[in-house]
Parts: sequence; structure tokens; C-alpha cells
Amino acid sequence: MVGKYKMARCKVGVIFGGRSVEHEVSIITAYQVIEALDKSKFTAIPIYIRRDGRWFYLHCSNLSDFKKDYPKLQKKREKALFIKELAELNVALPLIHGTYGEDGTLQGLLELADIPYVGSGVMSSGLGMDKVIMKACFRGIGLPVVDHCFVRKAEWKEKGEEVLKKIEKQIPYPLFVKPANLGSSIGINRAETREDLIFALDVASAYDLKMIIEKAVSPAIEINCAVLGEKELIASVCEQPVSWKNFLDYEDKYCSGGKTNGMKGLARKIPAEISAELANRIQKMAIAAFSGLDCRGVARIDFLIKQDEIYINEINTIPGSLSFYLWEPLGITFTELLNRLIALAKEVHEEKRGLIYEYRGKIL
Repeated sequence: MVGKYKMARCKVGVIFGGRSVEHEVSIITAYQVIEALDKSKFTAIPIYIRRDGRWFYLHCSNLSDFKKDYPKLQKKREKALFIKELAELNVALPLIHGTYGEDGTLQGLLELADIPYVGSGVMSSGLGMDKVIMKACFRGIGLPVVDHCFVRKAEWKEKGEEVLKKIEKQIPYPLFVKPANLGSSIGINRAETREDLIFALDVASAYDLKMIIEKAVSPAIEINCAVLGEKELIASVCEQPVSWKNFLDYEDKYCSGGKTNGMKGLARKIPAEISAELANRIQKMAIAAFSGLDCRGVARIDFLIKQDEIYINEINTIPGSLSFYLWEPLGITFTELLNRLIALAKEVHEEKRGLIYEYRGKIL
């Protein structure tokens, strides 16, 4: 209490859904966040973006209520939210995984609207989304990545035979084909023959205009590590996802532990069953990747390990479930993680407001 008045709680716009194949995963993450927010400090304002791009303020405080309202939401014809409504927020929490949310587009809108927001900025988000450019950045700062090449959809459709020869010359079988700007293992296929490669390119090109082709690292294990902060960075414990397939697909990641658990439900070993020395190397590389792409907030960095060789696979600037389960072993609860992320968003916003954005010349 301040005098006889209560302090107003911070309005947090939880933005989720979106024009992304990871639409449903985003919904799960959003309601995990809403549940974990400190209700004494924050008022969660769910903002749902439909697959067609329409924005809606919601009053659903839990996933069960949202699922009941979901069919009606898909039929609504109300106008989308605009900057005026967004400007009423004290801070935005973007939770759209993948395209038009994790790729810098949403971050750019929030920058233009002068709204503080959680997570990486426009450039870092864009770099972290495009696997081709991401790996070029990683190589540029001295981090090891697997051999790879890329082709564009138009090139594949117009010069199919040339593309196949080009890939086979650069990357030996077995290999992986992935959409360059997608997550959650959607559209990914392993190819051991030319027939497999043709199929994989057809699938990946249905999801993206650019495909990345990577050498398969085998036998290998996947190890993930999260990083938190901006100026002072800390690394989480390492995890080892458990899968019985050649790679973790969408069903492994989001349905193996129940369809409402998100990344929390994935079978995993926490901490990963690796040596302390190897874990330390991975944590240092995770911090280097996070810092090298100028990220902030929280991100998860995924690695492939073959014996003692470490390859950085990718960075997720809005990871599923915000990777809260990787911080709990360090004593950082999901609620505390959100407290830190929101405080950091406000701090960064205030720093930006201290810059000069106006120069009055004599042109007009």
C-alpha cells in the first residue's frame, strides 16, 4: 500500500499464436507463462494472434478456458488490435515460436510502438531464425558447426537435377534437409539416398523459400543449454533430450509428455549424463553464441556431441516453455525467471529512451 492506495500492477501483454506452424506450441507456452506470473506484481493480458493475422484481447486465464473458446475465436470478424491498444501495455511478452514472432517481425512492431518487450531484439531475433545466416555468424565468432549448404525453393523447382548434383558434391549421405526458417523439427527429413533427398527437398520447400542441407553427425547425442541475461550472462544446467528415433521430431518434443505440457513434457535427462568438463565447455559455448548474436532475455542453444566433438546446432530466441525447467535446478523458479525477464525488458527500454532520436536541421 502507498498511502491508502494500492500500487497498480504491471500490465503484461502475453502475445501468442500467430502465423506460424508452431501456433499450437505457442499457445501452450503462453498459458504456462500466465500460470507462473506473479499475480501480486503483474496482470496478464492474453493477446491471441490468429493464423490469419487477426489480434484479439482475451479473458481466458487458463488453457482449459482458451480451448473452450477456441472454435468461436476462429469465426470472429472483429477488427484486429492496433497500436493504441498495445500502447496501454506496460511490457509485452512475445511468445510466438517461429515465423512472424520469433524472427524479428513482432519485435520490430513493438520497437515502433515504443513498448518494452521481453527477449532478443530485431536483429538478434532475425539472425537466430535463419539457420543459414545463423551458422555463418557462429562460424564468424569461431564456433564449430556441421558442414552444410543451402538452396532456394525457386532454384530447386527450376533446376532440380543441378541442385541434386550440387548437394551431393558438397554434403555426403546421410544428411538432413531442413526449412531454413522453422523450428520444432517441422519439415525436417533425413536422407540416405537420392530418392530420400528429393522427398526431403519437396517437403522442406513447402514450408520455406530456403532450405539448409546438413551433414548427419552420427553417432551423436543432443545436448541443450539455456542462457539468461544481457550484460551479465549465466548458463543453465545442460539437458539431454531422449528420443528413440534418428532425431527429435514434433511429436517427440511436444506430445510425448502430454499435449498440454510443451517442452516441459519432453523426456529428458536433467542434468545431462555427461562429464563436468564437457558440460562446462558447452556452457561456455552457449554463452559465446548468445553474446555473439547480441541476444538478451533467455534463449536455448542446442548442440550435437560426437564423442568429444561439439557442434553448435542452433539457437532458439523464444524457446518452448521458455526453458524454465533448465533453471529450476539452479534454484530459479519459473516465476522468478519471468520476474527477471520483465525487469530486464524495462531496463533495456529505459536505456534506449536515453538515446537521442531527434536532430533538428534546417531542411524544413
